[in-house]
Amino acid sequence: MTRTGMHMIKKGFSFQGPAEGVHALNSWITPEDDLFLVTHMGFLNIDPDHWHLDVDGLVDNPTRLRLSDLQAMPQREYMSFHECAGSPLAPTVAKRRIGNVVWKGVPLSLVLERAKIRTDASYVWTSGLEWGEYAEIEEAYQKDLPIEKALAEEVILALEINGRPLTPERGGPVRLVVPGWYGTNSVKWVGSITAANRRASGAYTTRFYNDPTPSGVKPVWSVAPESVIVSPSPHDLLLADVPTKIWGWAWGDRQTAAVEVSVDGGGSWQRATVGPREDRSWQRFELPWIPASGQRVLLCRCTNELGEGQPPSDARNAVHSVQVQIGA
Repeated sequence: MTRTGMHMIKKGFSFQGPAEGVHALNSWITPEDDLFLVTHMGFLNIDPDHWHLDVDGLVDNPTRLRLSDLQAMPQREYMSFHECAGSPLAPTVAKRRIGNVVWKGVPLSLVLERAKIRTDASYVWTSGLEWGEYAEIEEAYQKDLPIEKALAEEVILALEINGRPLTPERGGPVRLVVPGWYGTNSVKWVGSITAANRRASGAYTTRFYNDPTPSGVKPVWSVAPESVIVSPSPHDLLLADVPTKIWGWAWGDRQTAAVEVSVDGGGSWQRATVGPREDRSWQRFELPWIPASGQRVLLCRCTNELGEGQPPSDARNAVHSVQVQIGA
């Protein structure tokens, strides 16, 4: 059932991103023009005056909030990488849709406190207002968060990105943002929040966005360690014996502890320097390099503070490689 003041701008699955892929990501904060856009069912345009958020379920004070109500509540900014998990139909294919942005909005915990969430609530369901079909499924886009994550200080109902109000394409006027977790959990055009004592049962939490593991199915939540080489790109003109540097970004839910770079297709690895992290931002790494002439395959891999790393292939966070040509 749709609300008044809403219409779909474009229907169906959609992806937009920079033509150069990760090689376009040369700034610490990713401009919106270089930040990917993915939708399952299409883009939704909502009249801000008609938007509202219903908070219900296991709460003692069911609440309806208008945009003006959220704007009047305490706001916080949080810098975070923002990454798409890739296609749920091909979960082992690395898509490397990534950026680093600054969100601003109301901590979800404050909204849940206002609704007086009960102690027997163990999950929080969030539902988007868009409608349509994806992979022959037609139902609301609904995701869930364990209560511990829902109450974490970084999880916000975002009103802005990089200092500007969210556009309809970005999920505005209000979207959920779950820093450290894959973008599929950051529900766009959010319209309702339900406190519950179990996981949500819809397709986007059961059929899609679950990974098989030896111990059972694992939800696609926390972002695994990942890194990409931004420069050089395959199109750069490199000269033999001329000093240059290999640099890129590393990120994950956990802080990156180390990055290694290979200049010989994985035959040997060298430790790169790694910059700091702010909130859950990505971290810059770089390695000085004096290339010899010929064709080279560059790779990067990172390890987080728990010692977890990147698989060489067949995973959404597989090791990234770049083929370059060095002139004599």
